[in-house]
Formats: sequence, C-alpha cells, structure tokens
Amino acid sequence: MVAAVLFWGTQFPLSQVIMRHIDQYWFGVLRYSIGVSLFIITLWWREGRGGFALEGRGAAVALHGICGFTGFGLLVFWSLYYTTPAHASIIMSMQPMLIAFWLWISRGQRPRPHTLACIAAAFAGLALIITRGDLSHALGGGSLVGDAMVFAGAIGWIVYTLGAAKFPRWSPLRYTTLTCVAGTAGIFAIAAFLTPLGLARLPTSALVWDQLPAITYIAVFPFYIAIFLFGIAVARLGAVNTLLIGNGVPLVVFVIDALRGQMPRPAEWAGAILVIGALVVSNLLDRRDLSRV
Repeated sequence: MVAAVLFWGTQFPLSQVIMRHIDQYWFGVLRYSIGVSLFIITLWWREGRGGFALEGRGAAVALHGICGFTGFGLLVFWSLYYTTPAHASIIMSMQPMLIAFWLWISRGQRPRPHTLACIAAAFAGLALIITRGDLSHALGGGSLVGDAMVFAGAIGWIVYTLGAAKFPRWSPLRYTTLTCVAGTAGIFAIAAFLTPLGLARLPTSALVWDQLPAITYIAVFPFYIAIFLFGIAVARLGAVNTLLIGNGVPLVVFVIDALRGQMPRPAEWAGAILVIGALVVSNLLDRRDLSRV
C-alpha cells in the first residue's frame, strides 16, 4: 500500500508536466489506451472469453465507465491547467467523506455523528486550501475553477465506485476492465470530435515518442499496478487500515510540489493537515466501532 501511495503521489505532478506538451484529450487517450490494454490481457488470462460478456448490462457498463474514466479522466487532469497537483490530491483524498455525504443525500443513510463532524472538519480544511486563506484570491482568478473540476471528477469516480455493487456476480477485474474500455472509448470519441474543430490538438508522433516514457509510467504504475496493489492491501490489511495508509497520498504530492519550487502557502498546509486529520480520525473511530461488533 505504501508503494501504491508513492505511485499515486507522483501521478498529478508528472501529468502536469506532460500536459505542457500534449493536451488533456489525447493525453487521456494515450494514458488509458495503454492501461486498458494491460487490463484486457489480464482479464483474458484470468477469466477467458467469458469475462468479456456484457450479459445485457452494456448500458450500465457504459454509464459507469463514462463517469469513472471519461468524466474523471478528463476533468481531474484538465483541472491541472488551473489548479495545483496538491489541491487535486487533497480533493480526491476526501472521497470517503464524499461517499458518506452522497449516500446521505441519495439514499437517506445518515452518517454517524463522528463521521458528520469529520466531514465538517474536512470541508473546512478544503475551504482553506481552495481560498489559501483569502476568499478574494479564490474568486479573483485563483484555483477555484480547477478545484471545482476536480470535485466534479471526484463525484464521477464515486458513481463509478458505488456502481460496482450493481454487478455482484462480476469480479472487480472484470468490472474495472469493461468500464475502462467504455470510458476510454468515450475519451477517444470526444478527442476525435474536437480535433477537427481545433479544440483538441493531435500530437505528432515525435511528440508522443518524446513523452512516451512518462505516459507509460502513469498508465502502468499509478493506474494498472497500483490498483492491484490496493486490492492486495485490502485483502491483507482490511479496508479500514488500507484507507488509513492511503491518506498519505496528498502528503507525497505536497512534498513533490515543494521540491519543484511550488511551495504551498501556510493556509494550504493548515487545510491539508485539517483534511487529512479528519480522514484519519474518522478512520480510527470506524476501526473502534468495528472492533466492538
């Protein structure tokens, strides 16, 4: 899980560098094409031809693939033109809180009191990060637009994550692979449509070759390998312990940003500590409640 955290922590800073040369549309096509190819090979090896049967669930697969890969894959990485990797990682780390909030709104499953308190603390920390301690900064050309894009992408990933429960007879590998195929096709369709209009820029072969090592790293390690490492960690440590370690991703990103000369402001550090602290406290209290069952 520590290896997965380190891989995920490098993803946003490196992607920001790549997108100085390749726009978010074709970067998404290239990144996911490599990753989904690995998942397809793995699914064929593990489950054979039957693993690719849609069983009449094609529309549902497409919907969750578009939310989890097309929407998330475009919005979150597109946001890096407007916000920092540190902001993106913090917002994405709040997904356990967002899922609890989402279930409360959509299904009436009211969170426990300590979860509600942690959600409030996490959102207060997020407000500090977005505004950097100055509301006028966020409203006057700050990172608010990019942060909102990350938030929308996180909602898409939540829809995708919760959607796995609708496929109880499918393995996690099968669900991930088939939805990723649908999501990658969605990104390719958008890129193909926008390129003739001049809104997306098809990269030259020389440019792709130049950026291929970095793109391959992101497709293989933070995407393909980290997902398997996460699954192994959940099996051996349990979901609660695994998510506790996963809270270290924003810290990795903050350190990388600092080494790149993008030193976060004190308000951003304070907000990050508040968000991560809320996640850790919620996690520890959940563990306590589980131990009493």
